[in-house]
Amino acid sequence: MAWKSPKMHLIRKGFDGLDISYPLTISEELADKMRLGRAVSEANNGEVGMVEHNGVRMQVAATGARGGYAFRCDSGVAPFGENWFFKQPNGKADKWGVRVSCRALPLAFDGLAKTRARLEDTLARLELDYVPGTESIGRVDVAFDILAPDLAPDRLHFVAHARSRVQEISDTLVQVVGRSGRVESITIGKNPNRQVVLYDKRAEVIATRKPYWWRVWNDALAAQGLPPLDPRNRDTSTVWRVEIRAFKRHLKDDWAVTTWGNLRDNLSPILQLALGEVRYTVPTADTNRARWPVHPLWALIAAAAVGDMEDLASMVDRSSIDALLTAERDEMLQKQIAGCSLSRAALNGVPIELLDVYALGNMHQIIREWQRNPDWTQDRLAQARAKYGVGEERRGEPEEVGGPERTLVRGAANGKFEPRLKDAANCSSGSFAPS
Repeated sequence: MAWKSPKMHLIRKGFDGLDISYPLTISEELADKMRLGRAVSEANNGEVGMVEHNGVRMQVAATGARGGYAFRCDSGVAPFGENWFFKQPNGKADKWGVRVSCRALPLAFDGLAKTRARLEDTLARLELDYVPGTESIGRVDVAFDILAPDLAPDRLHFVAHARSRVQEISDTLVQVVGRSGRVESITIGKNPNRQVVLYDKRAEVIATRKPYWWRVWNDALAAQGLPPLDPRNRDTSTVWRVEIRAFKRHLKDDWAVTTWGNLRDNLSPILQLALGEVRYTVPTADTNRARWPVHPLWALIAAAAVGDMEDLASMVDRSSIDALLTAERDEMLQKQIAGCSLSRAALNGVPIELLDVYALGNMHQIIREWQRNPDWTQDRLAQARAKYGVGEERRGEPEEVGGPERTLVRGAANGKFEPRLKDAANCSSGSFAPS
């Protein structure tokens, strides 16, 4: 019998965003490498500039970022890695020359303590003399994922507590997103202060193609002795996320949070105050909305927001996420290749009954181009490996693609693709034959 999900259950809690700046400046040697990498990306020929320094590899974007950052780098392949920002080492008065923005999935995997260790290891490898306590935390997001298939959020059920500093939740501070009469997101507050967000995480995961969250959730459920969610069944797998985003002004002005130590000491009070000042409630006949009782959803989250959250981390196997992402990217590329091949066939007037022959001939032409330009081929292959974070060639047993009369061997042990076109005459003649 299919599992019937509970009315409301906290699946997990964890960090979903972290921005931090350092009073550090990169060396001229490292800046020269980044200028070269940026120039490669600026050429706009499909290549991405890379920087390697003491074992740290980063992709360098063609443009910098606001705030005077000349270099915008990526230390991994999304959704892993961090976004790093570096200023030129030109001796200006602004000492804050390094900033990093952490992605959600690594934070979910590693928690705060391991993330901090990884960032500081990267700083050391980049030969930046970081002194603990000099950092400046500019943003922290904490997420609570709740299995609540029956929840139907209503903006009017959010109220300010009678004793809070928030006297009224005005429409200027609220953003509501929905479709087909169903609310999917309610955001209260604005950057650079604080935001409290309630949104349908299941819908967002499906819309933005982030299937790895199902693995994270199911891992957390398994640890609690509960069965996995079925993504196909919205009635039993709708996950709502409550996210509290503390931005720079809120952290600095209201809580004096700058360092890791400040954050550790104040995070739980920050979360509890946010949940107390902005409450999701159950309406009653009382005309004073501030006296409406708190919704069970909010009570569940408030209880989870108490205590140390530094070591929160998912135990899901990283290799399973890598395999999932590889399969998804491979499927996407396969569809792109199929679409482009059909477009080229249409352009060349290929009849539908000869599409398979044309596709094999097209592949044969591509292989000849690779063989005629080995340096270009090797360079582009290296670029693609860097883009997808693949360090070594994947080898395997040869696999035949095609029917009994048309065969193409792929995955050969020597790493090359070898066509065997039994009807090559058909591919080399006619108006649709590749040149």
